[in-house]
Amino acid sequence: MVLPSMDEYFGPEGKLAGHFASFEYRKPQADLAEEVRKTLLGGDGGILAAEAPPGVGKTFALLVPAMLSAAETGRKILFLTAGITLQEQLIHKDLPALNKILGLSLPFGLIKGKGNYVCLVRAAETLGERGVAEGYLSYEDGGAASELIAEWLETTETGDLSELPLAPDSPAVARIAASSRSCMGFRCPFRERCFHRKVLQDARDWSVVVANYHLYFSYLLAADQPFPAQCDILICDEAHRIAEAARSSMSVAVSADDFARLMRSRVVAEGARILDGGGDAGRTASLAGEIRLAAAQFFETLDLKAPGKKVPFTGPDEELRNLQADVSGKILDLIRIFEPLTADQAEPSPLQPAAILWAEELKRARHALQWCSEVARYPSWAYWKENSSLLSAPAAPFPELAERFFEGDPAFVFFISATLTVGKRWDYWMEETGFEPDRFFICESPFNLAEQMEILVVDTGLDVMNPSYDETLCAVIEKLVEGNGGATLALLSSRRLLGKVSARMKSRERAYPVLVQGELPRSELIRQFREKDDSVLLGMASFREGVDIPGEGLTQVIIDRIPFAHPADPVVMARNALLGREAFRRTALPEAKILLKQAAGRLIRSREDRGRVAIIDGRVLQRKDWNIPGALPEVKYRRLVVSSKIAGKSVAPA
Repeated sequence: MVLPSMDEYFGPEGKLAGHFASFEYRKPQADLAEEVRKTLLGGDGGILAAEAPPGVGKTFALLVPAMLSAAETGRKILFLTAGITLQEQLIHKDLPALNKILGLSLPFGLIKGKGNYVCLVRAAETLGERGVAEGYLSYEDGGAASELIAEWLETTETGDLSELPLAPDSPAVARIAASSRSCMGFRCPFRERCFHRKVLQDARDWSVVVANYHLYFSYLLAADQPFPAQCDILICDEAHRIAEAARSSMSVAVSADDFARLMRSRVVAEGARILDGGGDAGRTASLAGEIRLAAAQFFETLDLKAPGKKVPFTGPDEELRNLQADVSGKILDLIRIFEPLTADQAEPSPLQPAAILWAEELKRARHALQWCSEVARYPSWAYWKENSSLLSAPAAPFPELAERFFEGDPAFVFFISATLTVGKRWDYWMEETGFEPDRFFICESPFNLAEQMEILVVDTGLDVMNPSYDETLCAVIEKLVEGNGGATLALLSSRRLLGKVSARMKSRERAYPVLVQGELPRSELIRQFREKDDSVLLGMASFREGVDIPGEGLTQVIIDRIPFAHPADPVVMARNALLGREAFRRTALPEAKILLKQAAGRLIRSREDRGRVAIIDGRVLQRKDWNIPGALPEVKYRRLVVSSKIAGKSVAPA
């Protein structure tokens, strides 16, 4: 295979420059593309891990050589991301543009999770079966939402629920959304018209498939199945999110509502009537009621033993184990009663597909209850009660990720992110994932950060447990924002602080708008923040990423403290128990540095940007052994201390 030099595309006179009037030559982008090209020329394949700071243009640097390779060799590309924003940009903007620039016509598409598509079975149940099966408009609830859905079903070619002019959290949308839990698979009467199945079939003909990590791991780790779109080139953007997505897909959860819903299912009532001839109908209804009551007793006891919103477990409780055993035994009895309807050799009946699904879901709920109650793999796994649910998740590092990730046997794998290293070392990310790339590359920033930004360390002299901490923090943030004339993104570490800071900032009229996470959808908040140059956005952890505001609209990023994970978090506690004294050095500290690096990366997004990052945590400079500055850009630091005369009322230079 021959791949041309990437200078032909990314050079000052290259094809990108000829296509984009505003093109700026960025040497780091050309260097990254060349590294991808060299990897693709390796006959036996290769794994490249690369870090590319904001502004490099990593998406094009990855895709140009990959698409040229696909066009020449017929290789398939799978592009994984962490969020929907980048997926939509790839599908609607980047891939069409690159096909045009490169003179290619590679087919591409997006695979979303099953819940993003309409389920025709659930739609039939909601709207009336004739409304779907025969094209008639019939609405059992007579509502406007039903009419919209019925009309949309007559015209949609994709079944993608994002096309519906209804809020994503609308109950009407939830009622018709597909679900792995309720999917009938090959038994579905609408199988030939299934939208999700059609997407998976179409993906076989795509040269570039776009998907997200959660979907990818829902196959590999949760369902123990290969991902349906096989590939030769696997591109993992936002690769710092891989371990988190894998942990989420492997997590286990169960609640009293799960058992109550399953016991109220129509399968139980209709199954009882069918089984009546065998004398089991009375027993079925009675046993279903016993299961519902036994499960309720288990979770009531759980609440008594573990009061609070989020309570970790480090070992089993004998009473809970006994209650769980009672629930599990009754469930096995009920499943045995239903075997005439669910067994492979059972005589087919209209209820059989639903009964099989119901039995499988009941078995999963039983397994989840057993797993979470036994607490058998602590501290490799974390176990906790959260609200009215019982949960469990693996603590990192966990071997299943690396063992399963490469099972599709892609020849070439690319891991890319703005934040994969700590102090230019790959140890933390490699330990978290278990991955061992054979090539590494770190891009330089395309910006002159030493001239474009500074880091301000504000020392309040207060520990977070100090009664004056919240008031002082609010006052400091207010002063910093006022001094900057707005144009600020403030990142708070808790919902409590978000509420207090927003209350203070909205306590009087400001010369600039104050936007607060939770008051509007995230996309709308970012849109308004981008449109008004002096606006202020107050948010939490999710706003460390995906906020791209070049120019005068963002000249200050405030971070309330070094973002260490809460020590009482169940996963953190399990990891601490697993790693002992090494936990802080191996996980807590590098993770905090990466999160801090992500937050600071919101500031400089173009060569014209200027501004400062303010971190309200004196430990950034005081704790030399932590070496926090080593994880951040090499820029000028200033240290300010809060005046002790009136805590939080004035800020003065040290």
